[in-house]
Amino acid sequence: MNIAIISPGPFSVPPVNGSSVEHDIDEVTKMIDPEHQVTIYTRKCATYPKSSIEDNREFIRYPYNGPTPYLQRIIKHIRKRQPDVILVENRPIYVLALKRHFPKIPVFVNMHSHVYGSQAIISKEKMKKVVRLASGFFTNSEFLRQHFMKTSRIPAHKIHAVHLGVDVSPYQVAKLNYTIKKLRKQIGLKSEDRVLFYAGRLIRAKGVHVLLKAFQQVSEQDPLARLVIVGGTGYGSNRQNPYVRELRKLAKPLGDKVKFVNFVPSAQMPLYYQIGDVVATPSVWKEAFCRVNLEAMASGKPVISTPRGGIKEVVTHLGSGFLISPKEWKKELPVVWDLLWNQPHIRTEMGKQALMRARQFSWYATAQGYLNVFESVVAKRDQGKQSLRKIG
Repeated sequence: MNIAIISPGPFSVPPVNGSSVEHDIDEVTKMIDPEHQVTIYTRKCATYPKSSIEDNREFIRYPYNGPTPYLQRIIKHIRKRQPDVILVENRPIYVLALKRHFPKIPVFVNMHSHVYGSQAIISKEKMKKVVRLASGFFTNSEFLRQHFMKTSRIPAHKIHAVHLGVDVSPYQVAKLNYTIKKLRKQIGLKSEDRVLFYAGRLIRAKGVHVLLKAFQQVSEQDPLARLVIVGGTGYGSNRQNPYVRELRKLAKPLGDKVKFVNFVPSAQMPLYYQIGDVVATPSVWKEAFCRVNLEAMASGKPVISTPRGGIKEVVTHLGSGFLISPKEWKKELPVVWDLLWNQPHIRTEMGKQALMRARQFSWYATAQGYLNVFESVVAKRDQGKQSLRKIG
């Protein structure tokens, strides 16, 4: 089967400073069985050549100066290839143009969050048309699947929840890296410090302000507690916007107990997770999946998160971590922190369970989830063609 995958465009695949979407495309396509040919259309950048081939993956890169010219170039190339299926990543609006040019090729949409299916991005009428024209949809959680079934009226048989994966190996190998002590020292941590770790964008939806307010209570009861915040305002961006200034203001009374670290490329994150003893993801919005939790668990770290969106499909409460409502963090985080340090066997056991849980999410399983749907739709199409021939 020949599969064409269209990345959104603003970032490159594999990611340099890209978002999680580009990371997911790269990881899942590595796991697609070699009998399938995969063509990935993505943004041209200085890091990579215009086109390249890695095993059964071919990367075709075009300049991105807006979605329309980007997609036009891709359509021109697809016309030469005539793939068996097209997968559009996180841009349902692309389906309308693709189906005008390729009415007989099944087109699927992989929705990574609710954002690009919302009326703020695509009108209700256009989304309705996308739902009719697309052969199917993927989501990274059952929560997001239910969301689109309700808001976009996507029929249940046409939308499939396929969890994302994680490669545990680099996170486990990072534990043995001799530079961990050096990295901790660079950040300003001492060997006896107990570190609560946050990784992600510094945006209000991620609840970093909730974390800082709750950590103020933790620091009062534990003089060894430290909070390390890794991330920027966007992917590769460390600009100081009003929200970041608000976070800095909240952290100021805590002095050196809070350490801000700028954006770190995803390739370096397995090492950075080793800095933390416990990982916090205080999301206040309905996260579709929250990949940080899976990465933390792959590092064998207990996770303290919220039961928002698809998070509870990944983190098991009182198993691989704790799920606390954002409103309860200020009261509950000090209690949980005290439990984890006064009864260290609980922290150790949770770390083990977190790693076991992470191993249940593989990129191979994600790839197989996509391929099963593709093959089913292509088989039905081929059967239909054969039936028409017999009639003819």
